[in-house]
Amino acid sequence: MKNTDLFSEFQPIPTEDWLAKIEQDLKGKPLESLEWEVDEGLTIQPFYRKEDIVHHGETAIYKTDNDWRIQEEIEVSDGVTAAKKANKQALNILMQGVNSVNFTLDNIMSDKDFATMLKGIQPHIVSLYFGGLFTESEPGTVMSALTKFLKNQKINSKKIYGGVLVDPVGFFIETGEYYETYDTDMMELEGALFLANDKLPNFTVINVDTTSFHNQGSQAAQELAVALSTGSEYLTRLTEFELTPSQVVPHIQFTFCAASSYFVEITKLRAFRLLWKTVQKAYDITDPTPARIHGKTSLRTQTEDENTNMIRATTEAMSVILGGADYVTVQPADSVFGEATDFTRRVARNVQHILKHESYLDRVADPAAGSYYIETLTRKLAEKAWQKFQKIEKVGGILKFMGV
Repeated sequence: MKNTDLFSEFQPIPTEDWLAKIEQDLKGKPLESLEWEVDEGLTIQPFYRKEDIVHHGETAIYKTDNDWRIQEEIEVSDGVTAAKKANKQALNILMQGVNSVNFTLDNIMSDKDFATMLKGIQPHIVSLYFGGLFTESEPGTVMSALTKFLKNQKINSKKIYGGVLVDPVGFFIETGEYYETYDTDMMELEGALFLANDKLPNFTVINVDTTSFHNQGSQAAQELAVALSTGSEYLTRLTEFELTPSQVVPHIQFTFCAASSYFVEITKLRAFRLLWKTVQKAYDITDPTPARIHGKTSLRTQTEDENTNMIRATTEAMSVILGGADYVTVQPADSVFGEATDFTRRVARNVQHILKHESYLDRVADPAAGSYYIETLTRKLAEKAWQKFQKIEKVGGILKFMGV
C-alpha cells in the first residue's frame, strides 16, 4: 500500500533541540532579542511549535470556502443626471468583475431616480449596498425604494443580498453629532430592522465601522474592542423595543481596515469572529450568526507615491482575505489625493481578480488555519481585545467610555 504520510520517515525534533540550535546561531545574544511587539502589550516569540496552540474547540471562520465579494464604491450626487451617471459607472464595473456595488447617496433621491440608478442591474446576482448621508438619516426610505424597484422587476426581495450602511453611534463618536437625535436614530433603525426581517432578510441595516479609529492610528486590539462594544450597544438598545437579539444580529455588518502589519491584520479578523460569537452568547443567542465582515485597504498607509500604494494595497487586501472577509474594497492608489482616476480604480479592481482567479485564495476555508504563529497570535489578540472590551463595558459602554 502506498504511503500517503509524507512526514512518517522523518523523526520529530524536540523543542529543546530547536532552542539549542537557535541559541547557537545567535552567538550569545538572548532569545528575547528576537521577540516582536506587534501591538501594545502584545509580544510574539520568534518561533512556535504545536504545543503552543491553545485549542478553542471552534474555528475562526464559519464558511465552507473563502470566497468573497469584490466591492467598489460609487458616489451619487443629486438629481436624475447623477443617477444616470452612477448607473453607467455601475454597469461598467460589473462588466469588469465587480459583484458588490456600494452606492453612496449624499442627497435625497426619488423612487424614479432610484430606479434609474439601478436600471439594467440584476440584484439577484450582485450585492447592493447603500451608504451616504441620505441612507444614514433615512434607511427605511432607501429600503422601501429598493423593494418597490424589486417588485416592479418581479424579483424576490428575500433572495437579495446587500444592505444599508447606518452607524449613528460611530457617526456620533466621529463627529459629535447624531443624524437626528440618539432616540430618533434608534427608532429609524428599529423600523428598518422590521422591514429587513419582513422583506429583506439577507440585508444588513447596521454597519459598525471602525475606519475612523483605524485612520487615527488605533491598534488592532483597540479596533476590535470598539467594534465589540458598538455592536453590543446596538443589541442592548434595540432590544429594549420589540426586537429580540436574534432579530438584530443577522443585520449587523462590521467594517475593518487593514494596515501594513500583514499577520496582525489577518488575525484581527479571525479574532473578531471568535469574540463576536462570545458576545452573542451573552445575549442568550443559542445559534450565533457568523460575523459579516467588510474588509478595506487602509488610507493611513497611503503615500504620495502611487506605485507604493498599489503594493501596499495588495498585501493589505491579502490580509483581509486570508482573515476571512466577506466583502473586500481595495482603495485606489490615489484616494488620498481626491477623486480616483479610471486607471487607479482598474488597478484596485484587478488586485482582487489576481488574488482570486490566479492565486486561488477563495478556494480554501480559513487558509491560515493550522499555522502555529497565526493561531497563537489570533488567541493572544482576542484575549487582549476582550480585556479592552471589558474595560469599556465596565464604565457603561462605548458612548460613556468616549466621554458622551
